[in-house]
Amino acid sequence: MSQPGALSRTILAVLWLLLGIAMVAVPVWLGWTRWPAVLSGHPAMLVATMVCALGGLVAVAWSVATLILGDRLDREGDPDRPARRTPAQLSRRAKRRIILAIPALTLCFLLVVGLAAVRPFVATATATDALHSDSRVRIAERLGWYEMVPIREDKSGKAIKPTTGLIFIPGARVDARAYAHILRPLVEAGYLVAVLKEPLGLSVLDSHHALTVLGVHPEITYWAVGGHSLGGVTAASMADDEEQINGLVLYAAYPASRLARTDLKVLSVSGSADGLSTPADIEAGKADLPPDTTYVVVDGAVHSWFGDYGDQPGDGTPTGDRAAAQTVITKSTQALLVSLTPPPPPKKKKKK
Repeated sequence: MSQPGALSRTILAVLWLLLGIAMVAVPVWLGWTRWPAVLSGHPAMLVATMVCALGGLVAVAWSVATLILGDRLDREGDPDRPARRTPAQLSRRAKRRIILAIPALTLCFLLVVGLAAVRPFVATATATDALHSDSRVRIAERLGWYEMVPIREDKSGKAIKPTTGLIFIPGARVDARAYAHILRPLVEAGYLVAVLKEPLGLSVLDSHHALTVLGVHPEITYWAVGGHSLGGVTAASMADDEEQINGLVLYAAYPASRLARTDLKVLSVSGSADGLSTPADIEAGKADLPPDTTYVVVDGAVHSWFGDYGDQPGDGTPTGDRAAAQTVITKSTQALLVSLTPPPPPKKKKKK
């Protein structure tokens, strides 16, 4: 004898079984194909992946148990199985089950789809090889970013601390380590560089993340903030709001709205073959940047050449030399950092 709510219970169990399998499969897929980026990135990605997998295991276990034991519940009321609840009680219980299940199913579905959508691009060996400490650069790994600190001494052997720094914001879903190769020469030239690890690889989820770096390094007098693609959009917004920021570096990016500040020194570096932030997009974005912005167009460069993380869907076809293009990107950035520091006052001539 079928009981009220038996059909809805079975349907929910099947839905949870299918969703639970997906909730386990996606984290396994991420771990198998993108584990280095998940492990070295922002903790939010690792936590979300683990929560999804554990939730999926619970969902699968519950749905299997429900499907197996549900037949016994449905047969309550048979001569050999006296009913423990009235039909009205069973109906009310079924309604509560549906009311609770719909938002839970929706949230879990959004979690698994969201994790699949933010699957990161992993830094290549070219980038990770640049993340090592030596006599010139010290690599410091922090919870929300990694930083590269120059090691320099004066003639007396006293450490020379950097006074100018760059906070760099990665593009959407790009492994933060992917920019180490391009940015390391800046550190070797004497500048501090911090690359943010964004939650779920999306800088828009924490647009004020860079402020933490500012607070950790009060010794830095001059700051530039930069970013690639979506990271550049976030960087532009932050630079416009924070007086501590003196310069803005945009890699294949443009601001979301017109910048109000006119005292910012701005550098825009773009690729002539970029298929994502196209030359037309960069041209249209000029109206939102200060009139004295420096524009550098790297001939033959595509979107993914502004980091080292492999090819990117939707990108253009490169026509130049990658190493030469990245050298142009680095030198242009260094020129911006140099311009932030006022020249030393001229030495007074000794009277004869």
